[in-house]
Amino acid sequence: MSKGIVPLALAASLATALLPAAEACTRVLWNTQPGYLLSARNLDFFGPVSPSLVLSPRGVSRVGATEENAAHTVRWKARYGSVAVYADNVFPMDGMNEKGLVAHTLYFTGGAEQPQPGKPEKPVLESSHWLSFILDNHATVAEAVAAIRSVRLLPKRLPIDYASDTKHIAIEDASGDSAIIEIVKGETVIHHGRQFTVLTNPPDYDTMLKQEKKFAASTSETIPTGWQADARLVRANWLLKTLPRPDNVEEARGFLASIMHSVAMPIGLMADPLDLSVEKSYEPYSRYPAENRGVGTYWTTTADMKNMRYAFQSASSISPVWLDLRDFDFARLKQTKAISRLNLYGSKNWAGNARQYLQDVAAYH
Repeated sequence: MSKGIVPLALAASLATALLPAAEACTRVLWNTQPGYLLSARNLDFFGPVSPSLVLSPRGVSRVGATEENAAHTVRWKARYGSVAVYADNVFPMDGMNEKGLVAHTLYFTGGAEQPQPGKPEKPVLESSHWLSFILDNHATVAEAVAAIRSVRLLPKRLPIDYASDTKHIAIEDASGDSAIIEIVKGETVIHHGRQFTVLTNPPDYDTMLKQEKKFAASTSETIPTGWQADARLVRANWLLKTLPRPDNVEEARGFLASIMHSVAMPIGLMADPLDLSVEKSYEPYSRYPAENRGVGTYWTTTADMKNMRYAFQSASSISPVWLDLRDFDFARLKQTKAISRLNLYGSKNWAGNARQYLQDVAAYH
């Protein structure tokens, strides 16, 4: 038998064990190198979802639910300032606050948390406010996890071209702590610990961790190479463990970017029927349909929690833009600021620090 047949056969057998998944996003946390602490997230969708970059000051008043749930929700004033990416200028989906707490929502199909018989009713927190609640009020993962346990997470779909309801949450902080939060069979399930470094999409995270164990002995020839959610999770975890120690922060950012590239989808990737059905369900809400070029990785965010830099890399540009949160005095900042349609920065020849392009806007409540 040829020596090349064994690894190829093993790769094929492992690939058949992978679980199918339609929509895609990947979050990776690199928290194993002293002196460096970074995370990144890919947005994989059928379009860029008209992202806005929003800088929020302390003191903004928010309400965690609307309409029929408004009387039974949580209300707060932001304790911390933050920067976040908003889908369609409506829904915060990714961001970092002034304490270095980072939060992401990724596609997931877990349903709603259900009231537990015999236990006190908890205030409702609708999915359009999950990230605001986390970033506004908490400095660490532990604080955020405790607070999430005190509310009832309720997915709510908004009339925008992005999945505002089908979500799970990844958070990380300046100590390297991490948590994955998702709703499974009517209950909120939280995985809390530094070891939970990669998140993708359905199925549930417990199932994903079991899948990863199947590939514990993988080599470069046998790790899965597809774009399914579990293939991306296994590959990103495997590659994360192989990264060498960087010599400087720019190299660290580049090394992490190399992993995000490895799990990214080329724009216009041929979609399967399930992808197409999801695309069609959101297409009527698209504000800028000409920007939707088919399934692909439309942008990547990178959070540097040691240096307090939040970067955005669009598929429409070769260079990223970023905000350095240390440039802002949140104790004095009163005005919400934003850059709309951030995905188009490349066409404006922007690159690097985007502070000068922020415009004053009304607060997001």
